[in-house]
Amino acid sequence: MILWPAYVVITAHASSPMQRLELAMNQVCHSFHGRIGYYVKNLKTGETIGLHEGDRFPSASTIKTAIMIEVVNQVLAGKLKWSEKIKVPPKNQRSPSMWTAYLEEGTALNIDGLTNLMMNVSDNTAAVMLADRVGVENIERRMLSWGLRDTACTIHEPATNARLRDLQRQFANMGVTSPKDMGGLLERLYRRTAAENPAASERMLRVMSHQYWDDFFTSQIPPGAYVCSKVGALNRSRSDTAIVFGQTPYIITAYTDDAADQSWSDHCEGHDTLRALSKLAWQHLEPNHPYSAPKDADKWFPTGAGVEDS
Repeated sequence: MILWPAYVVITAHASSPMQRLELAMNQVCHSFHGRIGYYVKNLKTGETIGLHEGDRFPSASTIKTAIMIEVVNQVLAGKLKWSEKIKVPPKNQRSPSMWTAYLEEGTALNIDGLTNLMMNVSDNTAAVMLADRVGVENIERRMLSWGLRDTACTIHEPATNARLRDLQRQFANMGVTSPKDMGGLLERLYRRTAAENPAASERMLRVMSHQYWDDFFTSQIPPGAYVCSKVGALNRSRSDTAIVFGQTPYIITAYTDDAADQSWSDHCEGHDTLRALSKLAWQHLEPNHPYSAPKDADKWFPTGAGVEDS
């Protein structure tokens, strides 16, 4: 288990909270056994810090934020309806994660339900269904139009797009992104520019505030703070991304890859490293609101409801 206080570094050369935060976060990262990158933006001052923030990492489930944004924009454009229903695919075409994969054949869920399942419990089957419905190449075009060249959804390799085919070969599974790119996507959500409709923009933030998997970044932020987040996890990679609405609102994203510790215990190195980075960000940007997770908090971490063990 990581001993977080050992990473709080303050030097005479670091004059601002963001500079001190960068030193402390870099020390955490330098001790990580694998590849790691992060990005933090102080939304009050505009200051940013990062380490390998422009490098590409497996997005895992954090790409679901881009899928949600495309879904909402297609609803606004009249290309689909929030209430439109889609039947779950045959069982041999489902991804085994909560909870759509376990529904009875022929069950139909609407876009609203699928979006919430995808974002809140990170339901992979729901993500595949939505990505297929809106088209990964449409997600690609939107990301590129916003200058997010490191971000792509690679669900189902598209035969007509050479760039996506190449990224799919490099980053199989859900997708690819960089800490800075994903930070930019979250900033669009924060500034309500991810959709040209105030109600739609607000709905996406509300959806992201209902995160079931809250044992990484969010576990180191007090319950009274409003957090909009999306986590991701693969054997080789763990990641988390969040907008934190404190007195000093900020964005934080962090990604790991090629981790030496690929276990799934609550305190594997990847999980504890993400928590350490989040704890440091809160400590430095909200110094007047100190917070430490209560003893035995890990006994109440989300379990995934046990569906994959049944």
